[in-house]
Amino acid sequence: MNIRAQKQYYRILMGLLTAIGILLLTLVICLIATLVSPKSDSSENDTAEAVTDAEKEPVGSIGQGVVLAETPDAGQAYQDKLIFVGDSLTAHLIHRGGLTGGKATKQVWRTENNMLNLDGKVSSAKIIYPETGELLTIADAAKKAKPEMIIITLGTDYGVSYLTEKDFKACYTGLIQGIRKASPDTVVILQSIFPVTATCTNKTLTNEKIDICNEWVKEIAKDCGCPYLDTQSVLKGSDNALKPEYSSDSNYQNDDGIHLTATAYSVILKYIRTHAYTPAA
Repeated sequence: MNIRAQKQYYRILMGLLTAIGILLLTLVICLIATLVSPKSDSSENDTAEAVTDAEKEPVGSIGQGVVLAETPDAGQAYQDKLIFVGDSLTAHLIHRGGLTGGKATKQVWRTENNMLNLDGKVSSAKIIYPETGELLTIADAAKKAKPEMIIITLGTDYGVSYLTEKDFKACYTGLIQGIRKASPDTVVILQSIFPVTATCTNKTLTNEKIDICNEWVKEIAKDCGCPYLDTQSVLKGSDNALKPEYSSDSNYQNDDGIHLTATAYSVILKYIRTHAYTPAA
């Protein structure tokens, strides 16, 4: 091979080696970028985790999985078996609900600030366990109490306004899974989200959105085998909004059109007693 041919050979060889080196360097950079890429913020991770948890295992089936039909009034004995879990409207049962024990009732599981958001943290949120006053997750409280029935009412705080259908269902389903795992014999009953007044000041919380979310709650009930209470139906007027006489607007200055009167809670409890859950034969 003459000198000219040798030089040409070496130029081709060096070109190939350079191209291979660049390709390998590019692959290494892509691998490093994948390993150290920044994670999303905690709230997004919470919701994503809830979606993953809800999709990774099926929910057991206890209950009828249908809208509860009208029944004869099941009476005080039935009402006294119920544990109520939910957002601020559920917490207000303590003061306005007419439950056994009045303000000392042990039937309402509420957070310290009376707000239980339907979001990615709902399963890890701590409620005040009435028997001891300690802070427990809802699942841990269910494990201790082994209640016969739990009525869940969620969505007014955060869920209706901000969650997509997928995240709404995933967060709700994850909570049901946790309760079922902790207390397999407890019947989990899902209650509709309550309507707001036509003049509600929270513009992200509308009756149109609530109606959509209640359909999601019904679908969750069907998928999870949970009974569903359509309580919202007796609280609405012809305008599809909370009846004025059930709104605490007239009793509490600067109310927002969301909160309920003692009369409204009386109507709610009567509906629950006259749409009682009975195990399938």
